Amino acid sequence: MKKFIIFIVVCIFTTSCAFGAALSKKVSKASIDLEVETKDGFLLTSKLYMPKEKRKKYPLVVLLHSLGYSSAYWIDLQSKFNQAGFAVLEMDFRGHGKSIYTANFRKTNWRYMSEKTYKKYPSDVCDVLLYVSENYKNISVSNMAIVGADIGANTAILASSKLKTKPIALVLISPSAKFKGLYTPIILADIGNVPICVPLSAKDRYSQTQAYYLKRFAQGPYYIKTYPYGGIGMLILKVNKGITTDIVNWTVQEFNSKLKVKHK
Repeated sequence: MKKFIIFIVVCIFTTSCAFGAALSKKVSKASIDLEVETKDGFLLTSKLYMPKEKRKKYPLVVLLHSLGYSSAYWIDLQSKFNQAGFAVLEMDFRGHGKSIYTANFRKTNWRYMSEKTYKKYPSDVCDVLLYVSENYKNISVSNMAIVGADIGANTAILASSKLKTKPIALVLISPSAKFKGLYTPIILADIGNVPICVPLSAKDRYSQTQAYYLKRFAQGPYYIKTYPYGGIGMLILKVNKGITTDIVNWTVQEFNSKLKVKHK
């Protein structure tokens, strides 16, 4: 049996906006702390942020951070997705942020983890999503986008292949064919017609090469957008003005396109 510990944080709502509407400068402070114990006894820590807007069901965005970082480094991406009407799930990967302990209080750091451990990341994502779907009925895991950076991008691809309902969209910041044993090309082909946006830094030649290589395997729309500054993964978020707005707007566009198809 998995054991789940939920810590409810005081929720303060500051603004509201319609799904896909213009983004407000105010930030929602609503958050719920989640701690999920995996089958192998690791404690995964995540935060769930809810928009102020009242709905029966919220679409979901999952944010998967870069190697060596944590969910604290997403700049304003979470708040902008909340303002656009999405619930947002930020995960700390094993060995990162607050996800550093087993149930027996054994500490783990990403610097000393094997590829075998990194290969558990996609299943970890699916475990947390299962918990959210079972315990938060107002969140639609089947109506979801995933944003991942470097190892988070690779994890997003591999986790998507394990889900019964594929994501509506993927944002892959600096993806690669293989990262810490997470091999993506074949799986990218298997996930089918999922729209993909790939933000990159013009100074990150390796990621550019990798992104164009992976484009060969994509079965759906695959957009590469290059920004002038920064390096691999989450580094480009801090130094490129407007990138987080671009990511949110593209995701909203894909969700709205999906809704139009459903209503035809």
